[in-house]
Amino acid sequence: NSLRCSVQITMQIGSSSISLHLFNFGTEAAMFLEADGIGLVAFYTRVSDVLINKVEVNNIVYKSQNDTIDISGCRHSDTVYKPGTVVNSDPQICSSVTCSETATLQTSGCGPLEHCQGNGICVLASTCTVTGPTVIDVQGHMNSIQDHCAYSLFSTPSLPDFLVLGNFRDRRRKDVSFLDSVTLRVDGHDIHLEQGGRVQLDDSTLTLSSSSQLVHGVQLSKDQTGVTAELTNLKISVFFDGDTAQIVLKGPAGSSVEGLCGNS
Repeated sequence: NSLRCSVQITMQIGSSSISLHLFNFGTEAAMFLEADGIGLVAFYTRVSDVLINKVEVNNIVYKSQNDTIDISGCRHSDTVYKPGTVVNSDPQICSSVTCSETATLQTSGCGPLEHCQGNGICVLASTCTVTGPTVIDVQGHMNSIQDHCAYSLFSTPSLPDFLVLGNFRDRRRKDVSFLDSVTLRVDGHDIHLEQGGRVQLDDSTLTLSSSSQLVHGVQLSKDQTGVTAELTNLKISVFFDGDTAQIVLKGPAGSSVEGLCGNS
């Protein structure tokens, strides 16, 4: 930061000369005290009768000495805080206000796709919905699939061997695409969630029930509402009822979402 303000105060006490310089560099400030003569010269900075800083020069013999201190700080609710300190913190909502090293107030909290667990930890909590030709991504943006193709719905760099595909086909109307099936590609295997609750593992048909069945790290179950696939190591859930797919991700903060669910 460039020098924005400088104030100098000079006093003469007997044969002693005292100079006080205040420098302001953007959000940061410094105080420089120089004294000629013999004895102790001290300068105190107080806010609301609270001692914040002290700079002093003590000349035992007649000579000139000086001292400089950093007097940068942040003011919040009529209280002054030194750089690098926490102003307030609420782990229940994962919110905190700090006075940065450059003496600016900084507020932090969970991101737009995250929620607070109540212990100061943010976790990702996002939902992507695909119904008919429409995709509503984790940002809440909506778009429509116009052709009959397989699209990447969901992937994350945290799991390079995991991918969710949406397969779009026509039904009665040839000019409209519909979500026909969902494919989970995991560790080189394809798990197909198809119409009527049918589930295929590569070329084999799986028999599922309401009790979870572990298949290549994916918990699969089926009831009257549809088929659910859960990847527990990153808390990813995929539900498909033949018309609508819902992908829910609850993982560590900072996890990114790619594919149509990341940006429709």
